[in-house]
Amino acid sequence: MLNIKPNFAQERALNMLRRDWKAYESFMMYMPTGSGKTGLAAFVAAGLVSRGMRVLFVVPYTILINQTAQRFAQYGLPEDQISFIWRDHPNYDPSLQIQIASADTLIRRDFPKDIDLLIIDEAHLRKRRILKEIERITTESKAKVIGLSGTPFSPFLGRYYQRLIKPTTIGELIQRGDLSNYEFYAPTKPDLQGVKTKISAEYGSDYDEAQLAEIMCGSDLVGDIVDNWLRNGRDLPTVAFCVNKAHANYVTMQFNKAGVNAEVMVAETPHDERQLMINRFETGATKIIVSVGVLVAGFDSDVRCVIYARPTKSEIRWLQALGRGLRTAPGKDACLIFDHSGTVHRLGFPDAIEYNDLPSKNDGMKESAAREAAEREEKLPKECPECHFMKPAGVYVCPKCGFKPLVGEDVETDTQRNLKKLKKGGTVYTKADKQSWWSQIKFYQRQRSSMGKPISDGWCSHTYRDKFGEWPNGLSDFPMEITPEVNNYIRHKLIKFAKGQERADSAATTNRIVSAKQQVENIRSMLGRRTA
Repeated sequence: MLNIKPNFAQERALNMLRRDWKAYESFMMYMPTGSGKTGLAAFVAAGLVSRGMRVLFVVPYTILINQTAQRFAQYGLPEDQISFIWRDHPNYDPSLQIQIASADTLIRRDFPKDIDLLIIDEAHLRKRRILKEIERITTESKAKVIGLSGTPFSPFLGRYYQRLIKPTTIGELIQRGDLSNYEFYAPTKPDLQGVKTKISAEYGSDYDEAQLAEIMCGSDLVGDIVDNWLRNGRDLPTVAFCVNKAHANYVTMQFNKAGVNAEVMVAETPHDERQLMINRFETGATKIIVSVGVLVAGFDSDVRCVIYARPTKSEIRWLQALGRGLRTAPGKDACLIFDHSGTVHRLGFPDAIEYNDLPSKNDGMKESAAREAAEREEKLPKECPECHFMKPAGVYVCPKCGFKPLVGEDVETDTQRNLKKLKKGGTVYTKADKQSWWSQIKFYQRQRSSMGKPISDGWCSHTYRDKFGEWPNGLSDFPMEITPEVNNYIRHKLIKFAKGQERADSAATTNRIVSAKQQVENIRSMLGRRTA
């Protein structure tokens, strides 16, 4: 029915959905940026429409209704069966099989009662009317519910969705080349001590916006944003995320004073004006779009640099913003990310934020969440004090500038290098320590290869396993300069192997001598019997 083929993530998601379709009434589909979320919805909808069933697709904002309908038609869904639930809209026809509505519109209208499938885009957003309908549909009807989200981390989701379907991850998409790689820098880190926390419907617990704006509008902080971009931004098309309109206006004004064409886009910016602004951005007339609460959904322009100046505790807000820079484009090797908020220190890299369960799913979630938080703490990147590049956990020497901290200099920014002592004298290695060892073993492999004496990947894996009793599964192959500790361990391993080889050779020689003597004795014995 459709004129597109599913990509690998969509194929996996569809297979997982078919497997669990009869066992559950509601599903949360984890579809990160670049995995084809709207395409997946089209495949699911096509399966039901072909059997004469009705589908309601809910977008978070009215501005996305037309865009979604156009995508569905391009993919091959029957255009004559697509209707908008929108007051006085010429495309409104409640009898058609595919109904598209915005969440805010449905809040003010009667919810359709005769649908077979409800699909909710950006389902991590808390819309009370939609959540009530999910409860009604899953308990009072035979209809199914599918939520779509690239950030299914909202604490309420486990109460409304029974099954998490996770066909891929941001890390896998980056490895496959479906998402762009990134380079993180943290030029400034504001002092947020004393800033209060508030609860919001969309992002959960986060910093108080008014207090944040007061801090982030400081002339020194804004000056650092502009100065850093002029020195390191490479004149790349950039999106900047700010706290509020006052902050965005100030940042924009300072860029304009520096001769850089920047424009502000906020929630109140009219749709037509937004499209003109995006067009100027895509043609290069506008170099920087400064955003407040927008450009986190439905924005697919080629972004090669992200300025993040909105401190947050919310993983949802963090990933939604960074996702704008992770889309691939011709000639794009990596997205530059300048974090002026300190958020990368708190939340880490985008591909390190992963969950395998929906929040609040069961009573054991608190313990599970605590374990996952501890694991993520180990993976948090560390800032190079020289160039402000954010190094992966366990990497001591900066891969960008080559800076190697002196003894004691990296204590504050690389606390995971410390080893914990057990009462009985044993050593507990953190995940960061294990990554450090593996990176140094890979460095030794590269070193040997350059000397014309290569060693295999299997040798590296077995060396790691000899040390830790486990294989280096899930660790990065990123090499780092070898330390005396690891170098001595490898030397000890090689000496031990050489001595073992000598013993084996000696034993083999002895066995050959014994065998030869035995053969001589056998020959003599046979000759003796013949002469007799």
